[in-house]
Amino acid sequence: MTVGRILRRARGRLRSGGAGDRGSSVVELAILTPMLLLVIWMTIQYALYFDAREVALDAAQTGARLARQYANSDPTGWQAIAESAAKSYYNSLGTRVLGTGIQANAYFPPGEPGEVRVTVTGDVASILLGVPVHLSETSGGPVECFRPNNGGGQQC
Repeated sequence: MTVGRILRRARGRLRSGGAGDRGSSVVELAILTPMLLLVIWMTIQYALYFDAREVALDAAQTGARLARQYANSDPTGWQAIAESAAKSYYNSLGTRVLGTGIQANAYFPPGEPGEVRVTVTGDVASILLGVPVHLSETSGGPVECFRPNNGGGQQC
C-alpha cells in the first residue's frame, strides 16, 4: 500500500464525519437508562416515605390529643382510647401508604412524670423490590387536668 492510497482513505474518513462513532449513542443510552430509572424510582420512593411520615405523625398526634385528655380522668382506659383514635384516624384517610394497618402504642415515657406519648409504626409502601421501609412517628405532651381556683388548685 502506498502513502497516497493511505492519505486518500484518511481524507475519505474525515469527509464522512466520523463513521467510526456509529452506534455510540445507543450504547450510551443503554448505560444511562438504568441509572435514570433508578433516580426516578428513588424520587417516587422518597415521596411515598414523606407522605407516609406525615400520615403517621397526624395519626400519632390524634392519639396523643386524646391521651392527654383521658390519662388523668380515665387512668385504666386512656391507652386503649388513644390507640384506637390513632388507628381509626389512619383508617378514615383511606390511604395505604403505611400498608394495610398500623401499630399504635400509648404510654407514659419513663423519667417524664405527667407526660404521655403515642407512637405509630408501619411499613411504608415500597416500589423498590425487596426493600422494606419501616417508619415510626411519636407525638405527646403533658397530661391535661382540671385545677380549681380555690386554695391554689390541686396537683395533677
